[in-house]
Amino acid sequence: MAIFIIILILTIGIMQYRAKWIAIKEIKYDYTLSKKFIEIDEPIDFISTVTNESYRIMTSIRMVEVMPKGAKLFNKKIYSDEVSHGLVHDRYYSKISLTARSKLKRKLELTFHHRGRHVFRGAEVRNNEFLGFGEKNEHHHQLREVVVLPKAIESPQFQEIMGGFLGDLSVQRFIVEDPILTIGIREYTGREPLKQMAWTHTARKGRMMVKQFDYTTEMIVTVFLDVSAVRGKTLSKSQFENCYSLARGVCQYLLRYKIHFEFVSNAVEYGGNEQGMERLGSSHLSLILEKLGRAGYGTSRSYESIIESLTVEQEKDRALVVITPRRDYDKQKLAEDLKEKTGGLLFFIHAEDFGDESHGKFGETFNWEGSA
Repeated sequence: MAIFIIILILTIGIMQYRAKWIAIKEIKYDYTLSKKFIEIDEPIDFISTVTNESYRIMTSIRMVEVMPKGAKLFNKKIYSDEVSHGLVHDRYYSKISLTARSKLKRKLELTFHHRGRHVFRGAEVRNNEFLGFGEKNEHHHQLREVVVLPKAIESPQFQEIMGGFLGDLSVQRFIVEDPILTIGIREYTGREPLKQMAWTHTARKGRMMVKQFDYTTEMIVTVFLDVSAVRGKTLSKSQFENCYSLARGVCQYLLRYKIHFEFVSNAVEYGGNEQGMERLGSSHLSLILEKLGRAGYGTSRSYESIIESLTVEQEKDRALVVITPRRDYDKQKLAEDLKEKTGGLLFFIHAEDFGDESHGKFGETFNWEGSA
């Protein structure tokens, strides 16, 4: 009799073990993110869906959802855990129950306090039932990402610098010979060069008059984001972040004042489609901001190689804005050589002039709706 009871218990245990293994295979997991590009501290919805495709009631399903390091859940606790290759991620533990052939959808609200590319890695579903007969795990590796954009520096100091650049750009337009169309006559303000004087109209009106022009070519600026360190030095994360914030601020400033520009960077990029020295124009602001969000703490090309490429491609009289971490004579000299060849305006913005407090001054929030 005792042998029969032992055999019966073992049989039931094996059947339960097999049934639990089959059941955990029939638990499906998926998740979505409400946004792919967000600002720092902007809420985002993490929506997970768990489906029980079996005919069993699952009363003890434990889920471990792997989230990027730095994710902050509202009113929920998550744990840091080191996984393979030394990477550290956050894990959110929860327990749910499902009736037969049912589905559970859950929404969690979270934020990120830091710029960058943040990768979600799916979940591990665990089934622990029937007198603790072991625990069966099923991994659902589903990689999805959210890109957190840098804040744009909009301090009074930045506004003053960009205002000075815009003034220099306007002055250059008067100096540089440019194909133009005469569209009218207006009164002399004292700032126009003598070549714009309308002498016939001046004699007729009895006061100084000048020709009003419509330029057939547009002002175009090349924005070069350089994150290479001065020789013998290294950059801190905050210095990289200052450069990325400045780059966003400059691009949005130029777009606000309808100045056409192209963007070039030598920052490393994670998860993007980086192919050589890609030059993006003002019509691609969404792509530029994405590149800034994906940027890491390193360089993909040297400052010298970018300048050399620009020397070949830069059109005559085009302005060049260089955003760089620190002042460096060698960098200045290379850029001056480019200026001599193209005749365009050269303008340096140094991130060392902007401290960490500049990050607290938000620029305009970029609207991604309908962007490329």
